[in-house]
Amino acid sequence: MNLDWIKTRAIATPDKVAVIDPIKQTEFTYKQLNQRAEMLARHLVENEGIKRGDRIGTFVPNDIAIIDFLLASIKIGAVFVPLNWRLKPIEIGKVVKDAGLEYIVYATNHLERLTEVPQEFIKYNVDGPEYNEIVNLENYTPFESVNLDLQDIAMLIYTSGSTGRPKGVIHTHESYLNNSFNQNLSWGMREDWKTIASAPMFHILGFIDIVIPMLMVGGTVILERYFNHETINDWIVKYEPTVLVLIPTMFYAIIAHPEFKPENIMNIELLVSGGSPPLPAVQKVFQQMGKIIINAYGLTEAPLLTFNKYEYAVNNPQSIGQPLMFVDVKIVNEDLEEVPVGDIGEIIVKGKNITPGYWNLPEENEKAFHNGFFRTGDMGFINEFGEITIVNRLKELIITGGENVLPSEVEAILSQHPLIRSAIVLGYEHPKFGESVSAAIMLNKEALGSDNYREVLDEYCLKNLAGYKVPKLYLEIDEIPLNSVGKPDRLELEKMMNDYAKSTIINELSN
Repeated sequence: MNLDWIKTRAIATPDKVAVIDPIKQTEFTYKQLNQRAEMLARHLVENEGIKRGDRIGTFVPNDIAIIDFLLASIKIGAVFVPLNWRLKPIEIGKVVKDAGLEYIVYATNHLERLTEVPQEFIKYNVDGPEYNEIVNLENYTPFESVNLDLQDIAMLIYTSGSTGRPKGVIHTHESYLNNSFNQNLSWGMREDWKTIASAPMFHILGFIDIVIPMLMVGGTVILERYFNHETINDWIVKYEPTVLVLIPTMFYAIIAHPEFKPENIMNIELLVSGGSPPLPAVQKVFQQMGKIIINAYGLTEAPLLTFNKYEYAVNNPQSIGQPLMFVDVKIVNEDLEEVPVGDIGEIIVKGKNITPGYWNLPEENEKAFHNGFFRTGDMGFINEFGEITIVNRLKELIITGGENVLPSEVEAILSQHPLIRSAIVLGYEHPKFGESVSAAIMLNKEALGSDNYREVLDEYCLKNLAGYKVPKLYLEIDEIPLNSVGKPDRLELEKMMNDYAKSTIINELSN
């Protein structure tokens, strides 16, 4: 089957601008985008020996090279692996080993994070002359794409890599293509749409939920290498995006900037928040300007599942909305039986856009699925209008600035430090990030030595964890409250932490 959609798009709209890179001062039409991918595919096959099924990794911020390598991978049947450049070297090394990656390209200033990766796997800098020559359009010759099966693996996207075995989420050609179909139909996406790609493209949100659907429908993507709160308003004015899909902290950054003007966003048709809903105060500011932030819900394993329609979002801004086309959602109890409307339970989902499973983790796959439904691990309820609201995360995942943090991962690192007798890691409400990481800790007073334990723990955590996983708040406690079954009472700890946070953090929106 011919699944090379960029070649077809290049025939349909050859001269339409597909990608703009303001930093590199370049732009490419759909015809040029397809030609770059064909040239790269030829190079990978003929010069690097890449064959069908091989994994190819990019350790690159938002850049045309990520798009090049995805499209080239499709043409040769390789598996694309966008690596999270925010991870620590040891975390990256685990992901590379698990994926069996032996071909990795990097970007300027990112090579230093690849110290735990075998050096023979690291190829070249995509910002350098070597890569520019590979995709030099003056040397273009056509490349014949391979036929693929819908069940062939298109990409691996990793959820974590800090402790134990990292989990590679498989997306087949069927799953990622269906995600785009569902999204384009549900959102009514058009060729004249433009977006600024600010969310990292190693994420489901930044890549599968915005860049790929926009290119598939024939829109224009403006690449923001790294999100910059100082310049985002200038970019919105200059490029006039039609749609913005951002994480909550980015929406906060737009309105918090002293030079923000409401007229900046008046031409934007669709504002979508991914990762988690923005804080009510942020939503209220946009609503006062006549703009409603729509919540979208998805996971690495299931890119886009629900979408909060405009008419519902006005009255219920915290809801994640209703299922997209061709997606089934149920709320179930502990016995995995569907519960009545209004009752809280686990959200399980089914659709062709959902992963078929984790890479080389058969036991995890057994636990993750039930009768064809994927268990999200999120707790929520459905109201009488069919709207879904998340009330808690069964897996206790913390989502901070769009990044996922597993508390047990941070707890494992903290527990190894001699200052810590016990630590419980949990999220707390943060005015900028929506949710941030904190730790309730019992200190080993004998090992303390001084009162600057926060600085000591910060330094230690930063050496062992990505920055977004490091606790931003420590609450010293004499004993950990327990619930009725003798386990740490996380609800009580969350209340204590949020009360402590309110007394120590200044809410910037109120200033």
